[in-house]
Amino acid sequence: MSCTPCSVEIIDFKRPEGNRKNLYVNSIPGSSAEDVQEYLYSVFSLYGLIHGIQIYPYSTSNQSEQVAGYYAFVTYYSVIAAHSAKESLSNKITIAGTECKIAYAKRKKDTQTISTLQFAKCQELANYYLGFNGWSTTIKLLTEDNEEDSSGSDLRKVRYVCVTRIDITGHQLNSEGMGAWEETYIVQDPTSKAKAICKSKKLAYQRSLENAFSKVILIVLPNGKVTVEVDTTQADPVILTEKQLDDTNLLKVNELDQLPDEESDDLKEEVDEDADAINLHILHELEEM
Repeated sequence: MSCTPCSVEIIDFKRPEGNRKNLYVNSIPGSSAEDVQEYLYSVFSLYGLIHGIQIYPYSTSNQSEQVAGYYAFVTYYSVIAAHSAKESLSNKITIAGTECKIAYAKRKKDTQTISTLQFAKCQELANYYLGFNGWSTTIKLLTEDNEEDSSGSDLRKVRYVCVTRIDITGHQLNSEGMGAWEETYIVQDPTSKAKAICKSKKLAYQRSLENAFSKVILIVLPNGKVTVEVDTTQADPVILTEKQLDDTNLLKVNELDQLPDEESDDLKEEVDEDADAINLHILHELEEM
């Protein structure tokens, strides 16, 4: 007998945990993991927002013949979405003539995994449940955290601290977060310092936004409407009480930039030198203030 999830669901801005949000698909035929992932996404995304799809190869022997294929984990943010996909597809999906079973995953929880939701995923989740115009961000502070370096080395470090406020349109709620990032540059290379500053600003902003979103709680009602709460048990950035901030110098940003297809477990995406257009625009405007 299937287990029907509750009609009211709470979704926070953390990496989804729990097997009821994670579907396992076995015996998937195909010659390319990319093709398999694209097909699975086209099918399962119809039932809700997907956090990620992990594809793994396998090989078994069948009457002395090697049979190769894949198995996959499809992870939703929502228990209701995962349940809807499983039930609507009758616990199976046919791919290239092969029937692949769908079941809830039985993976043990990894207590060492960092639960903070990555920057691009925060935007994706907010846009899905709140709409592109349902929220905006304001950079309240972006400043260099200067430290003396008397090591005499050819390498120096630059560190920026950013404070960002998220405003939830229509709910009269906001959440503030603080982030910092440090980069190393070569003293003799002028372009090295410029790149380090740009990268440090960008990633400090992203960390602050992740921190602000970590306090936001989405409550999905039975009728599909979404209400929002903010976790007030988490303290706002102390730096706000130590500096006088002028609202006329604040920069308001609507997050409309294109999102990557999937999230990396490390900082590979985040440290890409090619800053996305919206963040470069933010940084240029800040530098001109």
